[in-house]
Amino acid sequence: MREYSDAEMRAYIASGDPLDKAGAYAIQHAGFHPVEELQGCYANVMGLPLCHLARNLARLGMHPLADVAQACQKELAYACKVYPLIQQWVL
Repeated sequence: MREYSDAEMRAYIASGDPLDKAGAYAIQHAGFHPVEELQGCYANVMGLPLCHLARNLARLGMHPLADVAQACQKELAYACKVYPLIQQWVL
């Protein structure tokens, strides 16, 4: 998390955005930018670890039509450092 001013926090709370969020923030919020640095899976912080989901669906014989990791990283504009590690795990 980053340091925020009291004014920033009051404005964010007044927006109503944190009221329906686990942890009372959305990492993807365009105006507030609550996180200064992220280590790990951006999608997981948002609430749905897509690479883990795709991996577990593959265990059940269900394979997505698209490359989930590539689509996730493209959509979130985030170079995931966790994905290569997930790919190494045995199904």
